[in-house]
Amino acid sequence: MRFSKFAERFASHSGTRQLMDDLGQLQHSDLEILNLGGGNPSRIPEVHDWFSNKLRELATARELDNTFAAYDSPQGNQPFIRAFARFLSAHCGWPISASNVLCTAGSQASFFLLFNAFSGAYATGEKRRILLPQMPEYIGYTDLCLEADAIFSVPSKIALTGDHRFRYSLDTVALEQLDGTVGAICISRPTNPTGNAISNADLEWLLRLAEARDIPLILDNAYGNPLPGILFPTELSPPRWSKHLVACFSLSKLGLPGLRTGMVVADEALIDVLISANATLALANNSLGARLVLDLLVDDQLAVFAKQIIRPFYATKSRQAIAYCDAAFVGLDYRIHESDGAIFLWVWFAGLPITAQALYQRLKQRGVLVIPGHHFGPGHSGASKHLEECIRISYAQPEATLQRGIAAIADEVRAAYIRGQQ
Repeated sequence: MRFSKFAERFASHSGTRQLMDDLGQLQHSDLEILNLGGGNPSRIPEVHDWFSNKLRELATARELDNTFAAYDSPQGNQPFIRAFARFLSAHCGWPISASNVLCTAGSQASFFLLFNAFSGAYATGEKRRILLPQMPEYIGYTDLCLEADAIFSVPSKIALTGDHRFRYSLDTVALEQLDGTVGAICISRPTNPTGNAISNADLEWLLRLAEARDIPLILDNAYGNPLPGILFPTELSPPRWSKHLVACFSLSKLGLPGLRTGMVVADEALIDVLISANATLALANNSLGARLVLDLLVDDQLAVFAKQIIRPFYATKSRQAIAYCDAAFVGLDYRIHESDGAIFLWVWFAGLPITAQALYQRLKQRGVLVIPGHHFGPGHSGASKHLEECIRISYAQPEATLQRGIAAIADEVRAAYIRGQQ
């Protein structure tokens, strides 16, 4: 059969498909796999137990009947939306209400709607694109636009910050010179894959740039504050509210990735458009995740979970994983991006004599999963030598898995350097 141009874009496997295939195979494999590649969050005992107990409580009280047996609004579960708007008003200082919030079937669904709302052909005849002002950037943005060339990125500047450490920063000079084809700016903070979180000043600079061009700044907050709170520098704060700000959140990294619940917060006019699109695509969303989290919002316990449980848990995991890397990678030319948050380490092996994809394949044969760096250049035309020297490691794993997986990475990288010198 013949496919449309839209379908042909998915005929070859993407990095997102590779990642999710690996995660799916883990669920049904009898082999021991050291999974340092996936995006699954840790099962934090206090959080996992709370959700498990809440589910049993709701089932016993028959409060889930309407969740299972009736459609919700295409905007999402209304009690949850009202509570979430109050939560953000209290913790971000944003003057918003329920009319500024939409629930979606997870972050990927949120960004599919948003990217296609601001890219492609406009009624004026012009064509616009989505700008990613930092690169490396999230793997999942790559194929979201209906038009294949509708995303472009500006590579980040690199600064060496200490022994075996480095940091990315915005190339503001290049960003200021962009033409009028930009339909929206999108940035994640903290960033998957690198753990980088741009400063308050840089975030304000991007927002002012968006306002000056009358386009939205889409902020991907899947790991940030005030939820789930996997953002370590305490001086980093939410941006100010603006009609040009579009803030995206998710329940996944709270510990509910399987329930696929995302939230978009934006100007009322944009939310109204997205509600209509959501109704067409999905009729209504699964509201189980919203119902599980509702009581945490009403009691304001979600902020306590984020600050007192989730953030310290991952901060400790990050330090631990970095220590394992420093011990295992002795003698290698490696650098780790400064860890500001998220659940990953981004490791750069300067001069790596094989590609990151080849390293991924060799590690997979040993039962170790990582994500090769070249997948994290969405909207970047051509090959990037730097990305080919980088891998993403998830540290949301048990201690023994981290130690053994990182040791295997060190073995394979050493072997690659040795073979490359012969």
